[in-house]
Amino acid sequence: MTDPLGYPPRTRRTRALPLVAGIALALAADAVALSGVPSLVTAWSGPSVTETMSPSTGTASPARTTALPTPTASKSKPTGAQTSGPVKVSDAVKRGIVLIDASLDTSATSAGTGMVLTASGQVLTNYHVVRSSTSITVTIAADGRKYAAKLVGRDATRDVALLQLQEAPTLKTVKTDADPVELDDPVVAAGNAGGQGYLTAFAGRIVGKDRSIRVRGASSSDPEENLVGLLETDAHAEPGDSGGPLFDAEYEVLGMTTAGTNSSSGGTAYAVPIATALDVVAKVRAGDETDGVVIGPKPSLGVLANDDESGSVKITKVLSGTAASRAGLKAGDFLTSLGGHAVPDLAALMATLDTLQPGQSVHLEWRTSAGVVKSADVVLDASKYN
Repeated sequence: MTDPLGYPPRTRRTRALPLVAGIALALAADAVALSGVPSLVTAWSGPSVTETMSPSTGTASPARTTALPTPTASKSKPTGAQTSGPVKVSDAVKRGIVLIDASLDTSATSAGTGMVLTASGQVLTNYHVVRSSTSITVTIAADGRKYAAKLVGRDATRDVALLQLQEAPTLKTVKTDADPVELDDPVVAAGNAGGQGYLTAFAGRIVGKDRSIRVRGASSSDPEENLVGLLETDAHAEPGDSGGPLFDAEYEVLGMTTAGTNSSSGGTAYAVPIATALDVVAKVRAGDETDGVVIGPKPSLGVLANDDESGSVKITKVLSGTAASRAGLKAGDFLTSLGGHAVPDLAALMATLDTLQPGQSVHLEWRTSAGVVKSADVVLDASKYN
């Protein structure tokens, strides 16, 4: 059996996850790395436990459940002699690290990791960890305190998100190091592996720089993102480690674990360099919505939909009082264009919505079930989903 994108067979690694078409969380999926070309790999978040449906654009599929291994920790930070394997989760590892649970309307959750950047509670993580969630809960790894969090801004093209903890007292922060990274540098990857609710950490080395990969989630509606300039490490990482730190030997953060590959002979993980992530953070703080940065809520069209073999998106339900209902869309219609962009499938529709804003007027084109071509201009609503 070959991958839908034409890649050869590879070892599969599955987890519990909902297939949420349209606004799906980017969850653990199959992964493969190909030398010399962009690779389709996994954007890693933790387990989800039920099926879901979204009134933004979506369909629902049942969850699949598999057991995840529970890593163990034993040794101290890496040295020249100890370059791989489990690392003791010391105070230095825990400092400024949080565990993230992002919830949908139902009991479905996405688990990940984050890093506290400011004493007032700004937290850095991957956007795919919190994408499409309705609420976010953050647990301080060092002491178990829990806080609600809100998404301040994100850049899906770099898989970076900035959260703000609510009513948090003065917090300890991570230490970052944006200095150049060299091949064979020792590193430690730490995170909420498998959504286990506590930190584990593993040592490794930098085995590649300036990597370009293509990532997607498990749902066919997740838009693929081309991530560039990534660090590659052989440090062990798992779903749930997304958004967690890639430390140097001094436990300063040099990257943010984002994606990975698995095979029978092992695997590698990819990290966004901390300088890249902090550049997105700086733009969010400055209110600069350029180069892929989006601040505030995402737009909503207000439909449930499926991919259709005709090369368009089939509307299965239109929610009352939404942009789609005001435009005149009905169940059974086929959406063909949004804002001047063709939408041959849900992934394309979601990628287009990522570029738009609530309150923005856009041009819709669709075909009715009877084959009549229609169009309308409509103002997009604000979505309740991150």
